[in-house]
Amino acid sequence: MTVSEDVQSLIARSAQLGGCLMLAKHKRFTALAMLIGAIALLAMACSQPAPAAPAAPAGPSADEIRAIIQEEVANVPAPEPMMMPEPAPAGPSAEEIAMMVQEAVEDAVPEGADAAEIGEMVESAVMMAQEDSLSGDDIEDLVSMAVMDAVESQPEPLSASEVEAIVAAAISAIPTPEPMMMPEPMMMGPSGDPIKIGTLFSYTGGLAPYGPAIRNGSDLAAELINDAGGVLGRPVEPVHRDSGSSAQVATDSARGLITTEGVQAIVGALSSGVTIPVAQSVTIPNNTILMSPASTSPAISVLEDGDYVFRTAPSDAAQGVILARLAHELGYESAATIYINNPYGEGLSRVFTEHFEAAGGTVTAQVPHEDELPTYLSELENATADSPDVLVAMSYPIAAEVYLREAIEGGLIDTFLFVDGTKNQDMFDNLAQEGLNGMYGTAPGGEESDSKALYNYLSQERFGEEPGLFSGEAFDAMAIIALAVEKAGTYESEAVRDALREVAAPPGIIVGPGEFAYAIELIQAGEDINYEGVSGSHDFDANGDVFNTIEIWMIEDGTITSTGRFETP
Repeated sequence: MTVSEDVQSLIARSAQLGGCLMLAKHKRFTALAMLIGAIALLAMACSQPAPAAPAAPAGPSADEIRAIIQEEVANVPAPEPMMMPEPAPAGPSAEEIAMMVQEAVEDAVPEGADAAEIGEMVESAVMMAQEDSLSGDDIEDLVSMAVMDAVESQPEPLSASEVEAIVAAAISAIPTPEPMMMPEPMMMGPSGDPIKIGTLFSYTGGLAPYGPAIRNGSDLAAELINDAGGVLGRPVEPVHRDSGSSAQVATDSARGLITTEGVQAIVGALSSGVTIPVAQSVTIPNNTILMSPASTSPAISVLEDGDYVFRTAPSDAAQGVILARLAHELGYESAATIYINNPYGEGLSRVFTEHFEAAGGTVTAQVPHEDELPTYLSELENATADSPDVLVAMSYPIAAEVYLREAIEGGLIDTFLFVDGTKNQDMFDNLAQEGLNGMYGTAPGGEESDSKALYNYLSQERFGEEPGLFSGEAFDAMAIIALAVEKAGTYESEAVRDALREVAAPPGIIVGPGEFAYAIELIQAGEDINYEGVSGSHDFDANGDVFNTIEIWMIEDGTITSTGRFETP
């Protein structure tokens, strides 16, 4: 067998090593598998019943809600900066890697392998490892693992000093990568280049059940706009990235959208606990528009954002008020909340508690929880210790499914109220609990309109399923940004930001989701437009907030059913 065949065989063999099996699960370590393969060549040559449902209550008046929301926003403390770590620095220097490799193979004694081919293998592997920005400890541990798993030495080996010389010579020519700098914002390219608009939706983590449907909404908007000729004569291209339902994953994804794809605007994220750090750490410092279709925490209203943060879903300052009134009208005198421990859950629990108690109710406990735990018995015991009339579930589907099942099957409590985070049909299907019939919930929900009926039809035709929660808000966010690009006459973030309110507020000519060609024609003729979307009006206030409708829904025969909507001012 030739040395070249040895290399091919041992690279494949290196995937069987314990280290490579672990690394294969992580995309960023793909290059390390090659490095281990090269070192393995050196060494292997040597060796987780409810009461009858009353009629839906009458909602507060628009003036009442307006006053309450204004008071809530005024009292919301500015969120503490949630700065995320800077991107990982470039990997160790060539000299550091050389020392680690030499130490790992100090006792390796391969039989007569071709020095030049071994050197080329190691040089290529180390270069790829450096590009992956691995730490010195990562490389040292993985190289050592490969050597330890290698077979015993063979007769007639090269000496250890000869092996070290080969490795050192291969590595010494590799330059240390320069730290990656954030580029200047990408300006409009030549005619025909796509207008890339980023998205940050959840395909993994606690909000993963919502991500695909929300993505469908943004994609459908782009498709309809492109069918109408695009904007500035160019196609709109959504560039999707996973937020991971995690601040760290999302900030990394947002940086990539800006530095690699050159986006000037991002639709996302979903969770307020992700949107806030993405805004503070990435989009605000880079003057990039961030428009969330689903983040509802009141804390977003008071971000110091340079007017670069917007949302197409209303604040929980509105949902919390309606939820408290709903609980009161349903006759509950006491309630406990169990909520996801992030700005969304904390804010919603706080607003609900304030207004339920103002209406004469008692909140016996507010219990936070972490996401995706195998059990929530401890949290449930704390929440139900004083026997509240109702438990308000302010969580995401994966966690809520676990604790709802534990609460019902354990006999802790069987009466619940739900919110937008728990409005998930799959969750109720999985629970298959008849006792949940007649339970109510709230969620942001676009008013019934011709625009919404058209969207529902088009979504069903295009994707073969009913649109999911917040998918309409994602559709509207993508549409508003694209129309603002046309209005601005350029895909440059400051100009687009300044045009957002110009395309989605009175006194412009009203256009809807099925009228993109007409909307673009009006803009090009110098007319003002007012986009009225799937999820309602989008008259952004000074905080980038909108005031739309809050839906009241219930579980009927195991199915989520809308019972009415209350308009917020």
